[in-house]
Formats: sequence, structure tokens, C-alpha cells
Amino acid sequence: MSFLRRIPIARRFFRDDGENGVVLVLTALAMVILLGMAAFAVDLGWLYYNQLKVRKGAEAAALAGVVHMPLPGCGEPVSGTDPYTTAIDLALSHQYEHGASATVTPSKGANCNQLSVNIATTVDTFFMKVFGRNSFNINETATAEQLPPLKIGSDESYLGEDPDIAGRNRDFFLAISGLDRGKGQGDAYAALFYDGGGNNAEERDPAYWYAVEVVPGSASDGQTLDIQVYDGVTHDGDGNGGGNPKDGPAYDWQYPAGYGSPSSRDDGSETVTLFRVYAPDATPSNWKDNSTVLCSTDYHGLGDSQYESGAENDWDTICTVPNAGSGIYVVEVSVSGYTNVINGFSMRTRVGGSTSNDTQVYGLGAMSLWQFETGSNPVFKIARLDEIYAGSELIISLWDVSDIGTSATIDFENPNGAAPINSLNCTVQTRTQTGGGASGYGADSGGSNCRLSFTSSQYNNRWLDFKFDVPSDYTCTGGDCWVYVSYDVTSAITDRTTWTASVNGQPIHLVP
Repeated sequence: MSFLRRIPIARRFFRDDGENGVVLVLTALAMVILLGMAAFAVDLGWLYYNQLKVRKGAEAAALAGVVHMPLPGCGEPVSGTDPYTTAIDLALSHQYEHGASATVTPSKGANCNQLSVNIATTVDTFFMKVFGRNSFNINETATAEQLPPLKIGSDESYLGEDPDIAGRNRDFFLAISGLDRGKGQGDAYAALFYDGGGNNAEERDPAYWYAVEVVPGSASDGQTLDIQVYDGVTHDGDGNGGGNPKDGPAYDWQYPAGYGSPSSRDDGSETVTLFRVYAPDATPSNWKDNSTVLCSTDYHGLGDSQYESGAENDWDTICTVPNAGSGIYVVEVSVSGYTNVINGFSMRTRVGGSTSNDTQVYGLGAMSLWQFETGSNPVFKIARLDEIYAGSELIISLWDVSDIGTSATIDFENPNGAAPINSLNCTVQTRTQTGGGASGYGADSGGSNCRLSFTSSQYNNRWLDFKFDVPSDYTCTGGDCWVYVSYDVTSAITDRTTWTASVNGQPIHLVP
């Protein structure tokens, strides 16, 4: 050691002036500071990463579960319900197992169509254990909403005319065409062919869906439900009977007595109209994925035993549901047979044998109509625009309006004078389709302030899209939420059209 002290450089490290060990202390302090900085950088980054991960898990669970909302009676998604089970399963797929690695809590949001999912979990730290912080608690909540299907045409217990009951006027009957009747004659979805040749690119089977809704907690909830169709029998022209529209099988159309007149002859083959009723399923916004068939009734042409049973020009029960629980019973309507017919009908319900009840019958997505009583200027409901659609765009489309042979004006309004709907701005755009099925938008045409005037054949074989901007602060209550369509025609006519109503926006979305 004495040898080392003789070396000048080494002497500085072995001084006897009381400063021995200072470097060691400073080094230890520096290491503590560096460790703290590492803990701050690493653990805080780890915490931020896990917060994002938990957030994404909650969002995925909410988006997956909300397709099963609302529950009957606007109930909470408790254990065993579809929203609850789906949310728990989706959280697990993101590594958050309820009751093990996390607590996952689904709950109803601010309205019946919202689902909130909270995920609470614990994340271990790395370097911050040195400072006594072994873990962090993370708690994230996400809320998703789905827009319910628009109610089209009605929110009462019947859709279309009810000839048996005074005052139940709709100014239209529902309708479906035979497969061989051209699309240009008013049915956008049942016809196989486009007038002038080519396939109908929009043809689908089934062609239409309707809803029979038993409102949760209503007087109809749990009662015997009869779903009825008026004059569902197809008039095929098999040679029996006379030429009156009510019982005129020689003609290619079928419409209850006093409405319009026949036009051309049938080719003699048979058309079958099929009504299939499904049990309410777990996805209220998707009416095409039902799987449980409750009833299936098909109506054939004249001469069939259904005529003797009173199905012609009368109400016939297509399905009876004992102790019908709440929910949306979907009625699917399709057609078979390469004929040129039009089958007109109406729908209604009975609850406990009474036609006066609080069920709701309405169209889903689209309605094919035979309108209207000759010489009338009809006003009828077309779409119910509830407050939940605020901030979206309402699109009401009309196929083949102008083959009525006269000039007319269409207004969209609420006859109650409801300011929110009557003040909506709208534009009109036309769409055309060629024989091969290609379609595209034409130039904007007519239409502002929710009114369109047109002349005969101006919009024949075209879609008219009426687009309404719904403000974010839109409000309405009760009957004021309905958008009505009003016709003003210059002569006595009838018309065959297809109406659709939809909301342009995100049907399923996260709520900020």
C-alpha cells in the first residue's frame, strides 16, 4: 500500500482527509435516481399500455353485446341474458376473465338501446416495487348503442286497410308481385326481371319482412296472439269466377273490392304467397337472421280449399301464439310461381280475441304497396323518427312512382304540425337501373323543403331518394315523431309502388 501511495494518481484515491466513501454514496444516490426514472418510464408506459388494452376490451364487449339490446321491458342485462353473456365472452377473448383476472360488469346505458361494459383489473409493476408500489388498479368503461329498426307504415295493431272496422283506413294495401311481373310495374324486390329484358339485380327471396311487436309490460304481453292476413289468397286466373276485382280470377291482380281495376290477363300458371312467422330472436335490429319458425301458411290460386275456408276477401289467421311473450315477431313474405299477378293483402292482430289491442304491426326496411283508393289524396304514416336518430340522415326511397298517368305532388310532413319534423330540410335524388342490373345516381332533381312535384312517367322505373338531415338536437314526443307522406293528384288513379326507409349512419356505434 505504501508503494501505491508514492504514485501521484493513486494517491488521490487513498487520501486520508475524511472524504473516503463519498463516491460510493454519490453513486448509490445516482442509482436510486436512475432506478426511479426507470420505474417512472417503464411502469408508466406499462400502465398506459394496459389502460388502452382494457379500454379496447371494454369497447369490443360493448359492441358485441349491444346487438342483443334492448331487452324486454328495457331490462338490465343480468347473468343469463344474451347481452350479458356476449359481453362476458368477448372480454374473455381479450384476456379479461370475469371473476378471475378481472371484474366485467355489463349494464344498460342511458337508454334501452345502449350497453355499457366496465372492466376492472389489476396490473403488476416492475421497478416501482422498490418504492412499495406493487400494482395498479385499472378501471375502464365503454358504452355502445345500436339504432333500432325504423317502424314503417304503422305503430298500431294493423297495417293496410281493415275493411271490417270503420275508421281503420290506411289508403293502401300491402302487396307482392308474381315472379314474372316486371319490376317496372312497381315491385322492386319480388320481380325476377327488369322491364325490357335483363335480371332484376335487387330481387330477393323472401321479398319483404313485417313486424308484430308485443310491447314489454303491455296488456298484450303474455296473452294469446293471433296474427291475421286479409285476403292472402292469390288470384291466378284459373278460369273460375267473374271479372270483379273482389272475386275476379280471370285477371292477373288481386285487390279488395272497390279499389282500382284489372289491366291484363294472367298466363294461367299458379302463384303461391307464403307467410312465415318467426319467434322473437336475440338480435332485434336484424330481422333476417331468425331461425325459430312458429307458423308457415301458404296461399294458392283460386279453386284451392282455402277459398272454401273463408280466406278470400276475409281475415284469415296465419299464426296463433299462446301466452305470447314480448318481442318482435317477424313475418316473412315470399312468392313462388312464374306469373304476372299482384297479390294485395293487409295484416292485423287479435289479442285474446280482440282486434283492439296495443300490439304494433309495421314494415321492416321496406313495404310494397298498392295505393290508393281511386280518387283519394292519401295521407299516411311512412317512418317513425324517434329521438334516438338525432344527428343521422333519414332516407325514404320510392320506386316507380310516376306510372300513375297523371301529375302529382308528394309532401313529407306531420299533420299534427310537429315543428321538429316539418322543419327538416330534405333533398331528392334519382337512381336509374338498366336491364342488366347496373344502377347509379342521376343528377339531383326537384325536391327541397320535403316536397316533390312530378308529371306522368317522369320517374317511371326509377328510385327517388328523399334525404332528410336530422339535427343533433332533434326532439319529438309520441305521434309527433311520425313522418307522413301526403299525395295530391290531379285525377282518379291507383298506383303500385315500393317504399323503403332507413337511417344513414352507424347502426351500431360507440357512444362518447
